[in-house]
Amino acid sequence: MLVHPRRIAFFMHDLSGGGVERMRIRLATALAAHGHTVILIVQRCDGALARSVPDSISLVVLGQRRTSHSTVPLARWLRAHRPDILISSLDHNNIAAILARALAMVPTRLVICQHNTLSGQRALGWRYQLLPLLYRALAGRADAVSAISAGVATELLNLACVAKTKIAVIHNPVCDDNMPFAPAIAAPHAWLNDSETPTFVFAGRLVAQKDPLLLLEAFAHRLRSGRARLIVLGEGTMRPVLERRAENLGIGDHVHFAGFVTDPLPWIACAAAFMLTSRYEGFANVIVEALACGTPVIAADCEHGPAEILEGGRYGRLVPVGDTAGFAAAMEENLRALFPAALLQKRASLFSVAECVRLHEALFDALLVHRRRRTAFGLSFSDANASSVAAQMSGAPPNRLRWVVTPNLEHIRLLRRPAFAASCRAADIVCADGFPVALYAWLRGAAPLRRVTGCDIFHELALGAAQHRRRVLVVAECHETAAVLACWIEEHGLQELWFVETASNHLASDAAGRQSLVASARAARPDILVMTLGAPVSEEFIARHHTALPPCWVLCVGQAVRIELGLVRRAPTFLRRCGLEWAWRIHQEPARLCARYLRALVGFPFAVAADLLRHRFD
Repeated sequence: MLVHPRRIAFFMHDLSGGGVERMRIRLATALAAHGHTVILIVQRCDGALARSVPDSISLVVLGQRRTSHSTVPLARWLRAHRPDILISSLDHNNIAAILARALAMVPTRLVICQHNTLSGQRALGWRYQLLPLLYRALAGRADAVSAISAGVATELLNLACVAKTKIAVIHNPVCDDNMPFAPAIAAPHAWLNDSETPTFVFAGRLVAQKDPLLLLEAFAHRLRSGRARLIVLGEGTMRPVLERRAENLGIGDHVHFAGFVTDPLPWIACAAAFMLTSRYEGFANVIVEALACGTPVIAADCEHGPAEILEGGRYGRLVPVGDTAGFAAAMEENLRALFPAALLQKRASLFSVAECVRLHEALFDALLVHRRRRTAFGLSFSDANASSVAAQMSGAPPNRLRWVVTPNLEHIRLLRRPAFAASCRAADIVCADGFPVALYAWLRGAAPLRRVTGCDIFHELALGAAQHRRRVLVVAECHETAAVLACWIEEHGLQELWFVETASNHLASDAAGRQSLVASARAARPDILVMTLGAPVSEEFIARHHTALPPCWVLCVGQAVRIELGLVRRAPTFLRRCGLEWAWRIHQEPARLCARYLRALVGFPFAVAADLLRHRFD
């Protein structure tokens, strides 16, 4: 079980029996087994794999046939459930996922997966011809782009202009615990039991990309030099055409169209060789499956998977794309003697489920732990509540100066001051205090809808610091606060751990006072420094002197200490829950706060507009 289990959602079109769908279900199942909560979101719940989704995975059906129509339903689901990670597969689903995440405005990290070459798909129509342009415009909005081969990664870099730092090459999870595959005693078809006549197997969708017509032409060429048989596994729009072509070539009695089979491995394991004649591939999972069975492979040297898997021909035959004679010649060789099963199975083991899961979990950690959060007003808001912030501050002392700010409307107005903005944006923990700030940060997907006030943090911090015996220095804004706090320290027997200094609210213009305060902090060697001078004085002091202060946690607050000491009465709970604590404060100090709050309230819509313009595509 993982220390940090994630909520991971997979998004794809349907549950058809293609390689992408099978690999996604295999990866989702493995992640669920590792302790993650996994949800599979599909546009339609139909296809050959509809009954293959295990109970460990939750299935969500959007009920949309067209990918473009799934954007809004997906956005609604993201808004309601807010998973940690959304993994999208296949081209147009990737575009829909990018737009849905933007509409939902949630902090969910988005990983889009590219399974095929962008250049190879241009022949499929105008929708695919637009993909490189759409990727150029939108792929940068994803947090990471997963390419299933180095060749696909190169195309994303060159054709779609995706930043290299966002691309991760993660091969498909082809080999699971059941591989290397041991063939059953009884082959699934009588032809596969005939050791005198070589039987070749093809498995894949019967579409133009796989070039099955060339397969039939090459097999007909092979029959001229001796007996052979061909089994074709899979369904697709070209099947009627292929059946007619086989009859026209006079090879109908030697070719068996088996249709879709749930498990092609027993067929592949008994074959003389596995055939892949594709014009292009993203990776070609089925080649790895054939290697895991110990079966030799004859593959088109197309972009971009076969040569990478077969290492340029070391582990199988590579034939130029469209070379009918080349395929026929390769089918005449004794490939099982040239490529021993043990060698092929060792190569296949490099493309395991365990390795794929490990790489994905490392990617999740990079996105969720190390990467900077989505911002509002340029501030990276924290998900933490007051208790967790206090617990972190009263835990092990830091090895550098770290600080916490709790911005409200007044803070947002003061972000125009360079030193103040620099301090707030460099803070290690930013918690939204004012309700409008918390609401906007939530709508931007930058934080949960939660107010975390300096009062709440200080209350929890006082308890935690005393419990863990941390040294605390409180910088009071006036002598009254300092005197009452000194009495509180004495009542709780904390004289050896808590210290009080008094500083003027005019500290910004008092260079001598600032130097004196720095000297006091260095002499006290606190684990926690509480600045009660209010904004912008406390934050700008930190911005100017953070290199001179000793390593410790700093909490920048206003009236939090006076409220904790009972010098100022806090708003009743019901007003705080309604986000009306500001009205209570105006009632207490109308002369000081009325004009100040009015300025902040008038300026807030302009700050929101400016922030939206900066992030209009985010």
